[in-house]
Amino acid sequence: GIDFEVLGILPADGTGGAGFDTNGETLFVPPVLMERYLEAAQQILDRVIITPPLSKTYTTAELKSSAAGGEISLSVPVYMDGAYDVVAAFDSGDSTPKIVLKVDGAEVGVLVMQRRRVVAGKPVAGPSIARLQLNLARGSHPLSVLAGETALTFSKLTIQQKPEALASDKRAAHFRLFGMDPGERPLQPRKAARQILAAFLPKAFRRPVEPAEIDRFLTMYDRAAERGDPYEERVKLALKTVLVWPDFLFRMEQKQSKPGLYPLKQHELATRLSYFLWSTMPDEPLLRLAEEGRLQDPKALAAQVERMLDDPRSRTFINSFMGQWLGTQDIGGRVVPLLTEIQSYYTVEVAADLRAQPVLLLDRILGEDRSLLELLSANYTHLTQRLAKFYQIEDQVKGLDDNEFHLVQWPDNRRAGVIGLGGVLAMTSRYQETSPVLRGAWALETLLGTPVPPPPPDVPPLMADAEGGVKLGMREQLQRHRADASCSACHNMMDPIGLGLENFDWMGRWREKDASGKPIDATGALPSGAKFNGPVELRQALLDRKEDFIRNLTGRVMGYALGRSLQDGDSCAVQRLVQTLEKDNYRARTLIREIVLSVPFRNTQGGVVATEPVITQKTLDISGLNARKQDAASHLNQVKPEVLTPKR
Repeated sequence: GIDFEVLGILPADGTGGAGFDTNGETLFVPPVLMERYLEAAQQILDRVIITPPLSKTYTTAELKSSAAGGEISLSVPVYMDGAYDVVAAFDSGDSTPKIVLKVDGAEVGVLVMQRRRVVAGKPVAGPSIARLQLNLARGSHPLSVLAGETALTFSKLTIQQKPEALASDKRAAHFRLFGMDPGERPLQPRKAARQILAAFLPKAFRRPVEPAEIDRFLTMYDRAAERGDPYEERVKLALKTVLVWPDFLFRMEQKQSKPGLYPLKQHELATRLSYFLWSTMPDEPLLRLAEEGRLQDPKALAAQVERMLDDPRSRTFINSFMGQWLGTQDIGGRVVPLLTEIQSYYTVEVAADLRAQPVLLLDRILGEDRSLLELLSANYTHLTQRLAKFYQIEDQVKGLDDNEFHLVQWPDNRRAGVIGLGGVLAMTSRYQETSPVLRGAWALETLLGTPVPPPPPDVPPLMADAEGGVKLGMREQLQRHRADASCSACHNMMDPIGLGLENFDWMGRWREKDASGKPIDATGALPSGAKFNGPVELRQALLDRKEDFIRNLTGRVMGYALGRSLQDGDSCAVQRLVQTLEKDNYRARTLIREIVLSVPFRNTQGGVVATEPVITQKTLDISGLNARKQDAASHLNQVKPEVLTPKR
């Protein structure tokens, strides 16, 4: 029930296989990431669980008298970051000693002596009081009091946290978890903690749990109880262990040792489906079907696909898939960065709109179950006022009086489909220069599924000037480049496609002349030999190869859904999907439904060497973490999962 920004803590995931960050083969857990998981778990729990302010008093029995120049050392448990008062009571006679306070071995200040109350002109008898306020971070802190040159006898030392006002939403989150208001204590704390874990673990692990599993995490509660932590902190430590446990961090799918195909278990299938379409845990209807053993039924599964696609959470799949498939998710950041010289039309907001455009295109296609070929041919788009200005068509498109997205028709046929989107065209350009090479390679790989090999080493750059300083156009530059035998094979495939998009400048805006002032020559050809002139004919040439486009798109979506690279054995499933799509006019929901009903999605392969567990004693080095982090991680190596698939 809280919002937590993970991007500030966790690094971005890698991509691989079909090109998506859902691929378990390319995702690893190095020690630094394990530390970040621990940090994230602690921050989340601190925002949910309200621990009463610390108020701890050490009496004479726990304090030792210090000789002149000696010190008293204590270990103080701090459960929440905040301001703390340190108050010392001692017998100093008539002297005013200097009392220095150290935390974690470093001097943090001097305790200020408090004036004694005066009655009838005489100081009231009693111990002297010295006080200091300081900020402490969560953790166990060694605290030392140095008496300076004076021998003192301390009678009491108090560490007290300054109470803070509690927001209503935090109180509500605490109540949801504990079933009681902050500060209340259950009559049987350990039994209550077990009930919390019994309710939390099935949600965290996305499956039923055994009583022995609950007992395993209850040992962390017991450990915190033994060292005197408050009830809330005991529960917090147990839950922190859950949040760094492999069954939470990974999608666990049990492998069979014997060769063959085995149906996924009900809860494994529910998890695979929910992370495909929602990038989050299964909801109650999915879990209920899994509990009843009905999720492998094709009719029930198909109905769940329809329900989940109608749910707003499916936008997560659309956003993640389109951004990674087209490569537009990093526009405005790693690619197409914001530049001062073009800020009159390209801003942070415009970059966000460019990222959203392809997402909204697929959202409409899926939402209305339209043809997937509209990804190439759609004569409509979603525009804001500022995006119309970017495209220089604000006078041609009416009704854009705000910066909300509006569904509109393109004013001409130049930009239909994804190849006309500014984000795609800008992403496949260089700084202030178009790149037919990048655009051609993008079309081959992204749209047609034809991989382009990497360039050989020491490839010379394009030469913009000919002899005598004559400025060469892009077509002439590429012709000279293809004269190199090591470059010609690939460039003969890529360049003619990219040249068909030369009417779009390096930011994807329409132009009739190139940088040298010459009219654009946008003629080109596909590797099949099909010729075209300009983006309109190029788009039609791509549509003429719709089988290649649909086959590539099907493989990409399947790779995203399975969380692995496609193998040779998957080609039959892909071909059957393509045939089914052709019979159903390439409807978008048919693709999603048939992938979920396919053999690779609903089954797992047995007899395959199990994936090496990511979290092992070798890779998990927690020696640099503090004691409380060690407690949370201490049981991580007790399980040896056979398959670890990231939840994303």
